[in-house]
Amino acid sequence: MTSLSNSIGNQLRRIRLEQQLTQKEVCQNICSQAELSKIEQGKVSATVDTIQKIANRLNVSMLQLFEEDTQAISFQKYDHEWTQLFRNQKFDAVIDSVKEIFSAPINTSIYLLAKYFELIALEGKKSLDYRSCISELSFLADQEEVWYESPLMYVRIKLAIANYYYLNHQFVHSRKIYEAILAMDYNTEEFKNLRIKILYNHAQQLFFQGDYQEGVKVTELGISESIDRKNSSFLGHFYYQRANFKEKLNFDLQTVKDDYSMSYTLFTAFNLDRYVEIVEKGRNDYLLFKFL
Repeated sequence: MTSLSNSIGNQLRRIRLEQQLTQKEVCQNICSQAELSKIEQGKVSATVDTIQKIANRLNVSMLQLFEEDTQAISFQKYDHEWTQLFRNQKFDAVIDSVKEIFSAPINTSIYLLAKYFELIALEGKKSLDYRSCISELSFLADQEEVWYESPLMYVRIKLAIANYYYLNHQFVHSRKIYEAILAMDYNTEEFKNLRIKILYNHAQQLFFQGDYQEGVKVTELGISESIDRKNSSFLGHFYYQRANFKEKLNFDLQTVKDDYSMSYTLFTAFNLDRYVEIVEKGRNDYLLFKFL
């Protein structure tokens, strides 16, 4: 579905929850509850007439719903810009760019995104230690309105906290957060794709923690959901992770080789050269074949 369908659906759901209305109350004499559920999840593109009727019942304007899509485009623009700067370790550039955003009126999602990048950039340049960064991120996420106004940012902030914990070997804390956010209701396309990334990070944490049995389960879930969603972002990584876990658990050698070879094939197919090199150098003896 289009990003517009997702945006309108998310906005309708947020407003409905804020007003403490059930789907049944909102959809009465407009559409079926099943259809409203699909609209909120971005699975169907509702007609303008249906959206107008729902908006009237929620006492909001159509313009408010479509303005949200413009804000979503701005959010994506800033997210891409700051992500690229952060990956290239241009932390000062991230901080300077964020300060410019704070000087103008912005919506909640963009504000949260800006604060998120400001904090992780400060930690990246070591102007903020990881414990203080976790504390600041926790304060940001735990404000009551955050979950309702920007559930996606709420999950991203929680994911960052979990990552800081596991990178600093605080495995018990990181595991609790991963398990909590994975237990949430992922009812939009964007959320379901984010869930795949969370599964990947959780598997990483389980490997460092040494819980290989649970790691196999998480990677198998990641493979299954990636295939179901036709999302290849982490599919090769999941096969590589599962091979790691199976190797540690002394699984049958053939199944270990199958997984390493599958990860190698996927990394090659998607031109992930760095990961191809990692497999060829680190697990060459486990490969069933090599690409020329």
